[in-house]
Amino acid sequence: MSQALKTILIADDEASVTSVLQRVVTRLGYEVAGIAKDGPEALTLVRSKKPNVALMDIHMPGMDGLEVTRLLLPLETTGVVIITADPEPAPARKAMDLGACGYILKPFDVNAIGPIMEAAWHRFLTMKDMREESRTLVEALETRKLMERAKGVLMKQRGMQEAIAHRSLQQMSQDHGISLKEACRIVIEGSPEGPPLKNRAVFVRQVAAEVQRHRLTDSPKS
Repeated sequence: MSQALKTILIADDEASVTSVLQRVVTRLGYEVAGIAKDGPEALTLVRSKKPNVALMDIHMPGMDGLEVTRLLLPLETTGVVIITADPEPAPARKAMDLGACGYILKPFDVNAIGPIMEAAWHRFLTMKDMREESRTLVEALETRKLMERAKGVLMKQRGMQEAIAHRSLQQMSQDHGISLKEACRIVIEGSPEGPPLKNRAVFVRQVAAEVQRHRLTDSPKS
């Protein structure tokens, strides 16, 4: 089940606008996490309060809403809804390209604010999940490549079969409380083909002993 929208930040340099938005947000049952009157204050409040959604005016002193949106994207804490009085689609499109999850046109329809915020929050969560999935896939691919290289080192230097080399790397990861990717890197760096190992030389010798133990354990009995 997706997380419910609860907290809203309002950022606009016009007091009349923030007043209306605050009343609307409160009436809809959301919590106002803070009110900012310029870009730097909006950035500071989002970083400290981590609201679910930020209603961000596109034109603010100090730093405009587009720049704030760009800086907030890596934090992955808050979905941004840009507020703009420009009827042309270009500014809103640029905001969306920078990572905004929705936009509101001035003068705004107060009845549309709730649905827009909810849609933006859903879009933010979806995009966040997609980025996380992408990072997971990249990590898995990198680990797989390192695993193949590390197995090659063990097979070449230790005369191990591929299946035994694979199990040895997994055991090394478990025994020493490190990730499989790190275990593979240590084996690769400890080989003549890799860079100098420096302070991990002792650890690699321990790994070699562990590898040898697995080799003997898995050898056919005569």
